[in-house]
Amino acid sequence: MKKQRSFSQKHWVAFDTKESIGLPKSLESLQEILLQNRGLGDHEAIDQFLSPSLGQLSDPFEMTDMEAAVDRIFSALQQNERIVVFGDFDTDGITATVILVWALQQLGAKVSYRIPERNTDSHGLKKEILAEIAAKKVSLVITVDCATNNQAEIDFAVSKGLDVIVTDHHALEKGRFPSAAMAVVNPHRDAPSAPWHNLSGAGVAWKVVAALAQKVFCQTPEKISELLWPLLELAAIGTISDCVPLQGENRILAKFGLEKMQNSSWDGLRRLLAEVPTPTEETIAFSIAPRLNAASRVGDVLVAVQLFLGAASSNAARIARLDRWNEERKIATEQAIAESRLQIETTAHCQVFSGEWTPGILGLLASRHAEQLGVPVVACTLRSDGKLTASARAPEGASIIAALQEQAGLFSVFGGHDGAAGFVTDPEQLEQIRCHLQSHFSLQKKADLALKVDAFVSPTLLNFALIDFLSFLAPFGAGNPQPVFGVCGVRLLQLVPMGEAKNHLRLTGVVEGESLEAVAFFADHLRENLSPGDTVDLAVTVSENTWNGERRCQLRVVDVRKS
Repeated sequence: MKKQRSFSQKHWVAFDTKESIGLPKSLESLQEILLQNRGLGDHEAIDQFLSPSLGQLSDPFEMTDMEAAVDRIFSALQQNERIVVFGDFDTDGITATVILVWALQQLGAKVSYRIPERNTDSHGLKKEILAEIAAKKVSLVITVDCATNNQAEIDFAVSKGLDVIVTDHHALEKGRFPSAAMAVVNPHRDAPSAPWHNLSGAGVAWKVVAALAQKVFCQTPEKISELLWPLLELAAIGTISDCVPLQGENRILAKFGLEKMQNSSWDGLRRLLAEVPTPTEETIAFSIAPRLNAASRVGDVLVAVQLFLGAASSNAARIARLDRWNEERKIATEQAIAESRLQIETTAHCQVFSGEWTPGILGLLASRHAEQLGVPVVACTLRSDGKLTASARAPEGASIIAALQEQAGLFSVFGGHDGAAGFVTDPEQLEQIRCHLQSHFSLQKKADLALKVDAFVSPTLLNFALIDFLSFLAPFGAGNPQPVFGVCGVRLLQLVPMGEAKNHLRLTGVVEGESLEAVAFFADHLRENLSPGDTVDLAVTVSENTWNGERRCQLRVVDVRKS
């Protein structure tokens, strides 16, 4: 019998097509399935995946234009030139900025930095800012996490006497390549098979520093390590927060950066991690990144940067401000979620929400709806200059940037990735954009939006032994998702709201004669469709949760469907 869609409108696709409770029957057979699901079929691939090393990282000079970029930076160091690092306002951009600025400071450079305002500016270089920089007798601008497609702005910078090096990881847009730049270090210029192809902005910045360290210190491994080792933590934060695939070099940077955080070199990060004994990717996603992002969403992005580059004596005050801004961000996001739900079109292939919201929360709003509705979502609002700014998110299997590229003329500025993008446009263009997106995504059947379930199992296999094995597959994220397990035939007993805003649910039920408890975050909407007594299938992840010194297995609900 064909199973119906889940409440997120996804079809569940099992790697192992047998949807039978109790299969696999042992931890060993489940381990084998999990490795096969990740394409790890031979012993060498399994060993490299389960036991990664920094030695597996490629030579940074293999990246296109890396040698030209490093030669120009090295010349600036020798000539004592003024350098400005131009970053971006999200966590990836913040960490990329800190990586490059801190490294240049250690090498004795005259370096400062600029980051645009999230709520008033768009991503990337601005002519007016470049004019200001040129007036201060700066000779070299190095971008991080931006500017691959800022052709006009870089042409302007060069006309003002500035040399520009672009380091970025965003998709290259046809006809906008900045050929006037001294170098463009972007992994998308290299073959998709390259292990660095999906680096984050922070990852690219780390590779630039790795190459620069080789140039400066020649063959002195101790000096190179001394410069690079503290920056692994920041590369991991940027990599995990930007949701780039945790494969190849990304996974190595993330894994070793998380390990380094257990004894962090950074006072500000140690304070952020004060109550976290063992940092994980979830620590970054749900604790570190939201607080760093809150600085630009509702506060001042420079506070987040100064948490790493400023005086340690002020870090307690900085973290207090980040925490306060994060709470304000949560409130604003929940209000926007509630308001935008009134605009939901049940037959839409792409949802477009518009409201009087702070630009800084648009990405969060779009992300939440895209996850719950299973369709691409665009959230937009008017800026103070009268322009419409938008953030867009798409579930796996749908490319939002591809849809925008088809109608590039509708946007003043746009850019991003398959799963996340943004644009600025004139308000009168919104209806045409809406129609285009509806038409584009109507060609993709919702059946294409699938939830991959690693295995359908008896809940007795979701135990500490499994958790211990999963630690070798971590860190998890895009490209290396946390394993999802299907538990079928759960008879619900209770659905209890949780959290200060009551927007999470604790589900209790019975399956195979055993009690089961699971947590569904941001899932209060499920109460509209579920009631005690219903029998459902749950797609869950399993992790360890320690509370009051007690170690427990926690099941987190990814999706629900009626049995």
